Amino acid sequence: MKLLYSFTFLISLVMAVPQAKNVSEEAKVPSQEQYDDLTLKEWKKFKRFEKQLQKSPVSQATKLNELKGYTRDSLHILTIKLAAIKILDEKQLLERDIAEHTRYYQELLVQLKESSIERSTYLFLEDRINTIVTENFQRKIQYSSWLVYGLVFLVLILSVVIIQSRKINSRKITELSRQESTIKNLILKGRSNKEIASELFISLSTVKTHITSIYSKLNVANRQELVKKSTGTST
Repeated sequence: MKLLYSFTFLISLVMAVPQAKNVSEEAKVPSQEQYDDLTLKEWKKFKRFEKQLQKSPVSQATKLNELKGYTRDSLHILTIKLAAIKILDEKQLLERDIAEHTRYYQELLVQLKESSIERSTYLFLEDRINTIVTENFQRKIQYSSWLVYGLVFLVLILSVVIIQSRKINSRKITELSRQESTIKNLILKGRSNKEIASELFISLSTVKTHITSIYSKLNVANRQELVKKSTGTST
């Protein structure tokens, strides 16, 4: 009964194919009788493949993949291809196959629309394709949104890290070293550069270098400003 239904379905599709309009077209396009024969031949070939596949010892998943692949790659007559796609739909394989080979099915839909096959015959396929394309687009939009949010969050984190790092570096730059603190305290006690050099057993030029660094870090220009800033009094 199922075979009779399938064959009847094929015949109804084939009847929708227009006759050749002129001699040049007749040379390229098969006659109605030839087209029926080609359609039936390809249908039998498909059913033979399907039957052999069922007898194959491979896993069910492999069988289903081969069935989908055969439908896409080995069937050429649109009516037969559409009938095979209906079988995929009945086996609940069509949506996943469309998702994996969206471009192929979009191109097939264009061919169906350009043919004389009634739109109602392949409307189910058009609906499946439109649904999956829409879902894919929505997923891409959602992914892009999450990507943007992620990048914004990352920029904020990096900004905080950079600001904190600069603050730490700034504190390190303005902090006096141990030797500089010692020299500063000696300056506050009124020691001269020579006295500081003699007391710390370092050269006079080294003392001057440390004093220059101290002035820069504490933002003062001379000893008087250093004493004033450190004690709050002027000398």
